[in-house]
Amino acid sequence: MVARLTIFTLLALLAACQVPDSSSVRVTPAREYRPERRAAQREPVILIPGSLGSRLYNKENGEVAWGSLAATISDLTDDLDLPIHRKRLADNRDNLLAYRVLDRAEILAREGSGEVAFYASLIQHLEDTLGYRPAYGRKFYRGHDLFVFYYDWRRSNVEAAVQLGEFIADIRRDLNAPNMKFTFLAVSNGGVVARYYLRYGSDDQVSDQPPNAPLRPTGAGARDCKRLICLGTPHMGTLDALQLIHEGYAPNVLARRYPPATIFSFPAAFELLPDPGEKIFVGDAGETLDLDLWKPEVWPAYGLSVFGASERARLRQQVAYNARPGDDREALFEVAAAQQRAYLETVLAHAMRLKLAIAGPCEVPLHVILGVTTPTLARVGMVKDGDEWELYFRPRVAYGRSDPMTSAMYALGDGVVTRRSGLGEALSVSDEALLRRSEKFRESLAGFSFTPFTHRAMFEDQLLRLTLAELLSTP
Repeated sequence: MVARLTIFTLLALLAACQVPDSSSVRVTPAREYRPERRAAQREPVILIPGSLGSRLYNKENGEVAWGSLAATISDLTDDLDLPIHRKRLADNRDNLLAYRVLDRAEILAREGSGEVAFYASLIQHLEDTLGYRPAYGRKFYRGHDLFVFYYDWRRSNVEAAVQLGEFIADIRRDLNAPNMKFTFLAVSNGGVVARYYLRYGSDDQVSDQPPNAPLRPTGAGARDCKRLICLGTPHMGTLDALQLIHEGYAPNVLARRYPPATIFSFPAAFELLPDPGEKIFVGDAGETLDLDLWKPEVWPAYGLSVFGASERARLRQQVAYNARPGDDREALFEVAAAQQRAYLETVLAHAMRLKLAIAGPCEVPLHVILGVTTPTLARVGMVKDGDEWELYFRPRVAYGRSDPMTSAMYALGDGVVTRRSGLGEALSVSDEALLRRSEKFRESLAGFSFTPFTHRAMFEDQLLRLTLAELLSTP
């Protein structure tokens, strides 16, 4: 009996001497960066959101057109479609205006799941971890050091860059700080806005110009910026843009589906396409197809976007619905189809010139943070089916089966932006001129960080948050 008690006592003493499991200790980013936060040496940051990242409202009747669940499931007086019938892209305006960053919303949530914190999650992290004080509007006060920009993400990124210049002027005026310089924190498409602004400031050298007209970089925007940090920016474009232009978009299962014609009307969508010279189409055996996405005649020839059979039928139906008694419906259809072809030529030329305008090295130190663990569309499959061509934006075979076309379509990335595009690298089969431009851009990177985030949930990734906090707390 004594021996048993002795053994029991010894085991109890040994257990008491064991080191506690470290998993029970709570260490938060706010605690980790407490010394940096107390030092209060934050540099001013301008947050530039990406596509879909700003709320839109109708200035005529106050309806919210983007930024709430109600806006995506109800009929609106003015939907998201931009006009396409005017010769100048800048003149294709509607009644919608941007009014705030999309901080929280239900538009991408499942029914009953409540709001999703989009940019609010990132902003809150910068507040809690480093002590930033955000300003959401266009009026600024002493103490503000995180300035949240917003813009109409449907329109050209050149217009957004011009508005960014006005935004910076307002900050300096309100804070009486004419020489204030900023870190640009750009999310996805926001990096395109930032790169154009760095090189040209508020000078529009893209609109109403042929693609190959001389460009005269001024570096005006670089005088306002200390460095640029890009989160998931497609520096060489993304096939997600082509997929949305071709298939349309539905935010969630409850929301209306925005048809291809809607996305087709957005100049910014074309500005996110893979760069001219990228060989993005592959055939049945995974072979590279010699098709140039930037030639307008390719779109109707292969049934891309509004030129597909189902979208042609939709246009005919729309024309018939709006026709008056006695109208020649076929003639009206031809007019509408001609407007689409003319718009395509204009918007492709505009987007191509923007691509050329920002090509090459960045004007300020640039650090990119990328998600690189998710299979991401790098090329599009194209197979002829009878008289029509079928595009594949998804694997055509079940999981686990080998398919040479599918294997050629995917690369590492964040589900939207490939690793190569995030680093500014063109596909190895691209044109020589594009390969040279992409090499110069890659050489100009000040640094890059890889994380496992996915594009549409990047702010939930703890590694991204910590990487960003480290960058912003390092002079």
